[in-house]
Amino acid sequence: MSTLDNGNIVNRHMMHVLVATAEEEVYRGDALRVVAPGTAGSLAILPNHAPLLATIRAGVLRIDCCHEKQEQRCLHVVVIGGFLEVHANNVTILADAIERAHDIDEARAQKALHQAQSEAQTTGHTERTMLALEVSLARLQVVRQRLGGNR
Repeated sequence: MSTLDNGNIVNRHMMHVLVATAEEEVYRGDALRVVAPGTAGSLAILPNHAPLLATIRAGVLRIDCCHEKQEQRCLHVVVIGGFLEVHANNVTILADAIERAHDIDEARAQKALHQAQSEAQTTGHTERTMLALEVSLARLQVVRQRLGGNR
């Protein structure tokens, strides 16, 4: 359903999303759903969500949108910390860093995961070790999705 809001056409089944880092704008467009790794758990944002300000941790950021009346994934990246704000059907994600699937080498991500797991066993679950585990797992999830599913 589209309506007029201050002369602009507004689709009540979509929301506007901006994803950026300090260096670049990563995504700007309409979306059906945003799924982000919040520090208190996974955040699923749908159109007309209540206002929200949250911190995000390392993990997978997914934005689903509609293209030619079919739902599709518009963005599927690794996000490494930042903030998420929802207000008036707008979602803004300011990330510390973002890694795209085509920039991730699966073999290196797998090696980094093994190193992080080994470090966790020897030094315990320090903040640094947990971050390395989260980033490695997110990298593998994103690259495997790009390569055609979960292996």
